[in-house]
Amino acid sequence: MLDDFDFDKESPFQPGKPVSPYYFKGRTKIVKKILRYLNKAEKGDVQHYFITGKKGMGKTSLARYVQDFVQDKMVGVYISNKGNHSLENLVKQILEELINSAPKDSIKSKIKNIFGDYVESIEVKGTKFNFKLDEYASRDIVDNFLYYLNKSYEELCTEKGIFLIIDDINGLSESKEFVDWYKKFADSIEMKNYNIPLYILLAGYPEKFNNLVNQDESFSRIFHYDHIDYLNSEEINEFFQDTFDSVGIKCDEKSLEYMIAFSEGIPLMMQEIGDSVFWEVESNSVNMDYAIKGIVEAGRLIGKRQIKPVMDKSIRSKNYESILMKLGDKGVDSFKKSDFEKFLSPSEKKVFSKFLQRATELNILESIGKDKSGEYKFSNRLYLVYFMILNLEKEYNLNW
Repeated sequence: MLDDFDFDKESPFQPGKPVSPYYFKGRTKIVKKILRYLNKAEKGDVQHYFITGKKGMGKTSLARYVQDFVQDKMVGVYISNKGNHSLENLVKQILEELINSAPKDSIKSKIKNIFGDYVESIEVKGTKFNFKLDEYASRDIVDNFLYYLNKSYEELCTEKGIFLIIDDINGLSESKEFVDWYKKFADSIEMKNYNIPLYILLAGYPEKFNNLVNQDESFSRIFHYDHIDYLNSEEINEFFQDTFDSVGIKCDEKSLEYMIAFSEGIPLMMQEIGDSVFWEVESNSVNMDYAIKGIVEAGRLIGKRQIKPVMDKSIRSKNYESILMKLGDKGVDSFKKSDFEKFLSPSEKKVFSKFLQRATELNILESIGKDKSGEYKFSNRLYLVYFMILNLEKEYNLNW
């Protein structure tokens, strides 16, 4: 019944979107590494930082946390490049976001001051101003980006620097044009007489960073670099305890142990489990019953959104699914083919080689070690977690 539904109840967890800075936990070491170069950027010594991490590792949450942390010193400009393959679109978006950080009543005049007669139209979308430039200017802002960046910064009339985040750079990772453009920009800002206090933070998948470096090896020398890996048990424990504590909920030791184990250090999974457990709880404490039901529900949600779209019919045969379930049951992130075969039935052994081939083609597994060593690992622990949770669901017979 809905008679007793609490409309004021609100989850402190944020699955499916970047975590607000207030609830951000962990990553202290990398945050400090990013911040150590802030003073240089403030003095006009432009800094470039590139962070990589697999899907669900919290790259965006980390970047937005740092942006919030430095807001007293720098104007934060956040760009999501998701789905964008156009350098012109990226450059225009950077300038738009920077100009939109000015007081709203002055933005139109600032756009005209910067771009003059090149502006074809200005419109308001929600709380932001968008502008359209003519064809010549659309290319000119790419070729002379430093000039327009400096002019936009001068129009802000601020003593703060610029903290520019370019998130999801993945779409431009195959672009030699982007690599050449960024190198030219980085070189020019060092040589020309512009004093822009600027810190640029780029984020993307590890393989996308490698793609960019493969276009030109000198690209990597521009950046400070760090890779975001899985969180450790201590950090996960702190996350769950602190977040539940913030709404007056305590977790018993066993329930915490399960939530930590089935998170596998993945921030995305931690948020999903925390949120699902929160909505199961009917008191001010988390016990094993609530924890297991929440974990299973989180697995179902991750399965629908992240796992099943990747798993086509070719990987869903009875034997293939049974092999995946056994990998989940053993909780192994990596394995050697010859070692794992002893856990398989005769029918599963017959198709094991084809299974490994197809799972690798779908990027569910990846081959590691020396060529033909027979060593594999999950490309993302989310796959492992999903099949671990399916085993948990089966164990507790939670087929609601």
